[in-house]
Amino acid sequence: MKALKIVIIIFVVILGIILIPPLFMPSEMYVEKTHVMKAQPEVIWDQIICLEKWEAWDVWHQDSNIVGHYEGPACGVGAKNVWTYTNMDNGGSQAIVEAREFEYIKTLLDFQEMGTADAEFFLEETEEGTKVTWNIRSDSPYPIGRWINTLLIKPNVSEAYEKGLQNLDELTKDMKPQPKYETGEVQLTEVKSMDALAIRAETSMEGLADAMGGAFGQLMQFIQTSGQEVAGYPFAIWYQWEGETFVIDNCIPVKKAIRANDPIRNIKTYSGKVVTAKHTGNYESTQYSWGVLEEYVKNNNLKTAGNPWEVYITDPMTEPDESKWITMLYWPVK
Repeated sequence: MKALKIVIIIFVVILGIILIPPLFMPSEMYVEKTHVMKAQPEVIWDQIICLEKWEAWDVWHQDSNIVGHYEGPACGVGAKNVWTYTNMDNGGSQAIVEAREFEYIKTLLDFQEMGTADAEFFLEETEEGTKVTWNIRSDSPYPIGRWINTLLIKPNVSEAYEKGLQNLDELTKDMKPQPKYETGEVQLTEVKSMDALAIRAETSMEGLADAMGGAFGQLMQFIQTSGQEVAGYPFAIWYQWEGETFVIDNCIPVKKAIRANDPIRNIKTYSGKVVTAKHTGNYESTQYSWGVLEEYVKNNNLKTAGNPWEVYITDPMTEPDESKWITMLYWPVK
């Protein structure tokens, strides 16, 4: 009988140890870490709004026991990372559910049997850099959930968040913001030849803007003094755009060609099938839209059949906002 009382007492003590401390533990696990980063908010935003890019800085993405894939859009609301564990049966997912550009991101984490959690990023530009705050919150069921969250999960999350923010800072410290641009729908169409005046330029990247500006100014002066009439927007035909030297023809279409003298040449433009798209953004960002055209050519079993050209719809002298500049891109194909 005495032995039974001792067993009961031990059981009650153990039960008390298990049940009483969680009464004073928080019912919600919350972790928040802040790090002031050197990069601009736009740069950091680009690394956290696209879940695939987390592989470069997030600690859990570097865990060899986690195998994942992505669903939905690559970036923004709806982007989702789904994973399983190689050393256990269950898995989880994380999806972006809310976003305010360059300021705020909210994700929902689903750990299946282990429950769910909300995580947030706050970005704030300061004099020292960009203040990035990363938090996570989840319920802590009484009593076991509170023990697990307090003693195991919270310390691990805290360490992972600190390391992740440090990695993100190191990754982005020398990055520059991606230019704002938009690529319109790629279309396959045909164009007709037209008369134009052209000045050839061979220049470096650094001298490209001056070379083009000088050429267009010279062409406009000749058009005005010779009594010709402009028939469209200025454009540039690209012959060489890789390496240290760029070779282009700076051109202005005219209604009736009058014989020009060197360095101005009379040309007739390409006639035939092209792929084309509207690019909105500054001139440096056109490379991304050209990449879209190249991908379209490849995916549709087409072949390029001549030198590409850009038509400059927007006059930078009258529209100071570079994000609103419109350039039409054309690439001959067959």
